[in-house]
Amino acid sequence: MLNGLRLALLLLFVPTLSWAQEGIHTNIHHLYQAPRALGMGGAFVAVADDYSAIFYNPAGLARLEEGQLNLSIDFAVSGGQLKDLYDEINSASSSSTDATAKFTAIQNVLMANFGKVYNVRAGLLEGIYVRPNWGFALIPLDLTVDATIHNLVLPSLDFRVYADSTFAFAFAQKIKSQDIPGRLAWGVTAKAVERGFINREIDATSLARDSNIFQPSDLHQGSTFDADLGLLFSPTIPTDGLISVFRTARPTFGLVAHNILNYGFHGSSSVAPEPLYRTFDFGMKFEMPSFWIFGSRAVFDITDVGHPYFTLRKGSHLGFEFDWRVTSWWRGQYRIGVNQGYMSLGASFLLGLFRLDLLSYSEDVGSYDSPKENRLYMVKLNIDY
Repeated sequence: MLNGLRLALLLLFVPTLSWAQEGIHTNIHHLYQAPRALGMGGAFVAVADDYSAIFYNPAGLARLEEGQLNLSIDFAVSGGQLKDLYDEINSASSSSTDATAKFTAIQNVLMANFGKVYNVRAGLLEGIYVRPNWGFALIPLDLTVDATIHNLVLPSLDFRVYADSTFAFAFAQKIKSQDIPGRLAWGVTAKAVERGFINREIDATSLARDSNIFQPSDLHQGSTFDADLGLLFSPTIPTDGLISVFRTARPTFGLVAHNILNYGFHGSSSVAPEPLYRTFDFGMKFEMPSFWIFGSRAVFDITDVGHPYFTLRKGSHLGFEFDWRVTSWWRGQYRIGVNQGYMSLGASFLLGLFRLDLLSYSEDVGSYDSPKENRLYMVKLNIDY
């Protein structure tokens, strides 16, 4: 049933195209993304103080003071509209019965959209429940569609599609020792992931030949099991001396090793889906002094170290969060950050059990020496308790 649902949603989101050889993408795909973290430029390793800690840094669960249940759906889309592109290609394909004229019409559509990036991401019925020291998450379907148009030999449309189903369980604990000059916590998240994956390139010639055939065999499937290991450390700051100035900032440092088994996906498909790469994240947080109902924090991360597409630009994240709290059921947050060299903006509003997250952020989808911005807009609707 789950495989059928995944295929149905792929048919909904992905234009029915015939596929050719493997495509190439350079942006880094993450198994789970939270709008709060993205609003702060993607920096969250040393914050990790809500339900999303289970994926960002499980050590944060050891510092939770109360439980949290989050049920949500989310949707993110880039400025380029994938459906509009498909409609243009379909119109060009049906414009003539002559093969040469059809090829020319489709080639003109691709060249007119050359260099554009199209991205859609949807999380459907996500559920995460955390308590102090433990938590679990069920993500039935996290769907991502990336598409670009390039002109290496012929004008071509390059697709990459992820359809992930994830179950995760996390455990965390404080480490108490008089030999540790501060507060230290560790945590681990065990993940079972089933992935459907497409990575294909189709050129103008193939589109002219047939633009309305989707081959289910192009969807490669596999399952894997992996784990993340995280640490959080808040040092004790002396009352005098040079570093005593940091007492009011209450610094915290985080370290996470993602996918430490690096097992890869295994299944019946002859081509395995893209793996969950073993990567390392480093982060720091400075908590600003609270005033009345207001609080704020500054964060900085270096993430995805070890990923094949890692660069210092892609891995750098800087952010600031400002929050206000009237009561436990009426509060909000505003965020600004720099994610992979591009500005991000986010806001959250909680009223009762309903929470609304709004976000604008960008990813670097360019080559190593030629960065390219892909801006996305995200909305997440939550039941948060």
